[in-house]
Amino acid sequence: MTPILKLPGVGPALAKALQDHGVRSVEDLAAKPEAELAQVPGLGVSRVARLKSAATELAGSGGTTPATQPAARRTAKPAGKAAPAVRKPRQVSPAKTKPATIEAAKGAATRAAEAVKSGADTVDAQTREGVDRAVAAAEAARLAAEEKAAKAEAKAEKAAKKAKALMAEFAAAKEKAKSKAKKEKGKAKSEITKEKAKAKKILSEKSGDKKKKKDKDKGKKKKKDK
Repeated sequence: MTPILKLPGVGPALAKALQDHGVRSVEDLAAKPEAELAQVPGLGVSRVARLKSAATELAGSGGTTPATQPAARRTAKPAGKAAPAVRKPRQVSPAKTKPATIEAAKGAATRAAEAVKSGADTVDAQTREGVDRAVAAAEAARLAAEEKAAKAEAKAEKAAKKAKALMAEFAAAKEKAKSKAKKEKGKAKSEITKEKAKAKKILSEKSGDKKKKKDKDKGKKKKKDK
């Protein structure tokens, strides 16, 4: 297994984040789906594709990066006597690694396209989720408004019934007062009539008494004159 820190572009922080997601070696990264790698903090789709390509190439070359290969050649030269054994792999390696590199690039491109598509699917899913949340919130607001309107309508209906009852009570009280006033008026009128009749009777009696007295006085005068 090749340590993940040997992969170009991977520092300690990114290595820690990759290890937290189960990627502990270059081979792990090469085998990991790009959609999962895109979940690692700090990794975008394009960077995932680059790392996948580099990891595939590094894993195919046995864990030696292009930067370390010249150093191996420089250390092999001073040996001198063992040069033929060292040169032979160098002459064959370009022919073997070039197709592998092309295939790795093709694979990386395919995986990048899949990652882009996966990212688009994720965006679509997030958009749908956002729309669903907005619809749910709107529905909740509608139900709350309907409930509030129903309460207000019930309150208004109750107030209307109370007002109607008060009006009916007021009308009954008014009618009662009117009837009582009419009754009192009739009673007063009857009393006035009685009083008038009584006064008339008294006046009539007084008038009769005066006439009688006058007639009596006339009679006395006549007798006196005789």
